[in-house]
Amino acid sequence: MKEDTNKLTIPFKKINKEAIVPKPSKKGDAGADAHILGFKKIINENGKKELLEINSDSYTLKPLERIGCPLGFATAIPEGYYFKVVPRSGLGLWEGLSIVNSPGTIDTGYRNEWMAIVVNLSNTDVILRKGERICQIILGKIHDYEFVETDELPESERGLGGFGSTGKK
Repeated sequence: MKEDTNKLTIPFKKINKEAIVPKPSKKGDAGADAHILGFKKIINENGKKELLEINSDSYTLKPLERIGCPLGFATAIPEGYYFKVVPRSGLGLWEGLSIVNSPGTIDTGYRNEWMAIVVNLSNTDVILRKGERICQIILGKIHDYEFVETDELPESERGLGGFGSTGKK
């Protein structure tokens, strides 16, 4: 099999000097691991929600608590592409961590620092540390599409079965 030499390049700007360029762990991996470079806690004062930067090398995330984890970089994603910010499966299985808005979407025009919104779905505290791998980022291609309104849809084997209907016996 011939290797593709037309590799897509994505401008990458370090917002934090300690930022690590995400790279797939192994050749052929869909995702590249991104690392925690800080913590931003959600505060709600007088009905106004804000992000408060936590100046610490670690953060103890309580059960059902969420926190913003800045990733230390910004990008200029080429037109026609986007990135998905998704959970790392090991953190989900062993620690009960997930990404709240999974997948988080980073669009072509976004130029601010990337951030993973992490939630602790376990029943125990989880300690997060700067420099740790917290999520994966996966490049996606945007497809040009539109919805066309219709009164009838083509038949399918599933028919009008609802959520979970393919698992019934």
